[in-house]
Amino acid sequence: MTQNSVNPATGNDVSKGTATQMAKKLRLQYEADVGVFFAEIAKLPLDDLCKVLFELPSHIFEEAFSRIPHKKMATALSYLTSDDLTDFLQRVKQYDQHYAKSTYRLLAPDEQAEVTQLSQFPADQAGAYMQVEMLTAELTNTLSDVKQKVCTFRQEEPDSPIFKLFVLDAAQHLVAVLHFTDLLLFDDTDTMQEIMARAVVHHHKPLSVHTTTPIEKVIQLFEEYELSVIAVLNDEQQLQGRIVFENIYDLIRMQEQNQALKMAGASQDAEEESLGSARKARLHWLFINLAALLCAVFVVNIYKETIEHIVALAVLMPIVAALGGNVGNQAVTVTVRKIALGQIDWKNAFPVIKQEVMMGTINGMIMGAIVSVITFLWFQQALLGLVIAMAIMLNLAVAGLIGSMIPLLIKKLGGDPAIASPLLLTTATDAIGFFVFLALAEWILI
Repeated sequence: MTQNSVNPATGNDVSKGTATQMAKKLRLQYEADVGVFFAEIAKLPLDDLCKVLFELPSHIFEEAFSRIPHKKMATALSYLTSDDLTDFLQRVKQYDQHYAKSTYRLLAPDEQAEVTQLSQFPADQAGAYMQVEMLTAELTNTLSDVKQKVCTFRQEEPDSPIFKLFVLDAAQHLVAVLHFTDLLLFDDTDTMQEIMARAVVHHHKPLSVHTTTPIEKVIQLFEEYELSVIAVLNDEQQLQGRIVFENIYDLIRMQEQNQALKMAGASQDAEEESLGSARKARLHWLFINLAALLCAVFVVNIYKETIEHIVALAVLMPIVAALGGNVGNQAVTVTVRKIALGQIDWKNAFPVIKQEVMMGTINGMIMGAIVSVITFLWFQQALLGLVIAMAIMLNLAVAGLIGSMIPLLIKKLGGDPAIASPLLLTTATDAIGFFVFLALAEWILI
């Protein structure tokens, strides 16, 4: 790609954050006056157009791109990096395959080759997130050659960041990854081979991933080693592209957003589409929760005579269930996140489960003591205070155990922990909390 991605009106390229803000304003304009919305879309500079469109919700995105001529869209796409260009066309393809194919045919041959290359990888592999734009040098290149490569790369790819230099052998195998500050100590006539031999910091096995590496592993590498960029190789160890931290940051943010929505019984796609779609998705979750809550009601019904005998139990029951639910949700959230980042699985889960149980037990003792004092001052019954203290301690310990184990079990069975865990947790903590509290009350107080 050789287009200059600089806004002619401002002299600066539009960042992702700016594009997001512009998209928010356009979304409000779409709801207020659709005519003005499309007038604003038409005024967007070509180098900003696709960046802004990509930030729009699904239903607005579909209507917006469909009104843009294919030739204009192809020109606008040429300002994007290879990974963003591929993502944009794949999103368009979801709504209109004919539009995507027609626009693809108008791209430059090198852009078509990039899209074809990146489109072959599924969304859960590293190859789908790599950029083919990168700065490389061969072992025989001098430092003077590299400086010229930097100037040419910056002119041709103004939007592509330059983090490190990838050094290749004659067969395009990656042999080194050098930071540009390392090159300042050498002369212009020094070759990459000589620089590598004399460099203070040089790893003979450069950090890299394969095109088929699960993207979860790539995210884990970026987080653990605070990477800015990582090389992507094929099965023959040849350099294919690079993944930069910006893409990984976007993935982490999307994972957290999707996880939060799933655990709340909502769907990101449904929330963005329409009020009706969002309502149906949430109603479906409410029906499932109703069925789960009936289990807790069944437990309460078993001890209805005990509750009739000691009415104070009905007042205090929600406290036991709510505290257990809170502790369980904390454990589920932490565990689901660790699973998503690849930090734990069923084989190495014991330390996490032990930690959650210990925290639940200790916090249960503290909260139980506080609630027991309040109960005694309120109802003037010491044994009732003892019962609720014991119930809270046991329920919070069990909540920590269940909250950490459920996501791991669901993942082991092939399910999505973020979706199923909250439902099972609510059923378990409510039912167990009521059972423990009412059983202790019947045993000690009656």
